[in-house]
Amino acid sequence: MPELPEVETIRRGLSKVIVGRKIEKFESLDSKVIQFAEKDVEGLFISNIERRAKILIFYLSGSPPAAFSNVVISTEAEKSSDKRSLDYARDDTGERILKQVQDDVTGKVLLCHLKMTGQLIWEEKPGTSDFQLKKVKSPSISLRAAAQRVVGGHPSPDWVNKLPNAYTRAIFHFDDKSVLFFNDLRRFGYMKLYDKSELKSIKELAKLGPEPFSPDFTIEYLMRRAAKIPNRKIKQFITDQEIISGVGNIYVDEALFYAGILPTRKVADIQLSEWKRIIQSIVKALEMGLKYGGSSEDTYVDAFGNQGTMNSHTKVYRHTGEPCGECGTKVVRITLGGRGTHYCPVCQK
Repeated sequence: MPELPEVETIRRGLSKVIVGRKIEKFESLDSKVIQFAEKDVEGLFISNIERRAKILIFYLSGSPPAAFSNVVISTEAEKSSDKRSLDYARDDTGERILKQVQDDVTGKVLLCHLKMTGQLIWEEKPGTSDFQLKKVKSPSISLRAAAQRVVGGHPSPDWVNKLPNAYTRAIFHFDDKSVLFFNDLRRFGYMKLYDKSELKSIKELAKLGPEPFSPDFTIEYLMRRAAKIPNRKIKQFITDQEIISGVGNIYVDEALFYAGILPTRKVADIQLSEWKRIIQSIVKALEMGLKYGGSSEDTYVDAFGNQGTMNSHTKVYRHTGEPCGECGTKVVRITLGGRGTHYCPVCQK
């Protein structure tokens, strides 16, 4: 399942091609996966796309974002922003657009979770099939100029085959004649629609803990939560989405290696100085994932159709039996809470 860096990479890619577009027609092809009526979104504009943990949030409104054609959200602006925040720096026009989205209390929000096999495939020219998966870094050029397809989620032949197909669960038709397909082979993913006024009370979002980039992600918060479940193992504590949202198996293994802490230790045994290292290491691991476009296994390709290269930069994850890069000891793999867990028995205590 894509984790926080992978879903954030998808969000960034789709934001470049569908924010500001009007949904002229919507086709719901599976009532289990698509949990709202077609007419509920037709005629609405996509004002913004945000992410909460592993869930994409599409903001919909009855009017287009003001002066959308002039907005510029640059890579350099993103790089210059506070590393503990994903609310990136924007120019004045971008700020006005965000304010309009925030002020539009009459709008709707569409929640999308890709789960295991979900895909979002945008086509500039419907029916094209010349898109190719690439095992290279994302190009630093405009998405609109670079490809006729923008994709994110579980890779399969659908990335290059003609769409729709048997696994297409929904189709968005936009005012510029482009389309967005939501495919899901195993039908675990979903799309749900809510009034924007319900945003804070939506069950899937309300139960989530703070994100590692949030100012609420503090030593005091973690110690308070740990005190309630003192016997839980630190890895299982970190991957509990109701405690910390968005951190999964890959990044927790890497974070605990950076912090020098065994994944099997009970949270009651974690010292104050170690909690500080844990916070810093989780942020570091996620920033690495964002930098390298996520970790591509069998379930993820980014919005440019590129495989993420984070796997080439991991220290312990999927390095079972290989020498630790720090001390030379062989990396160990165990199963913890049903998850494969990797660590160095010397560097981690």
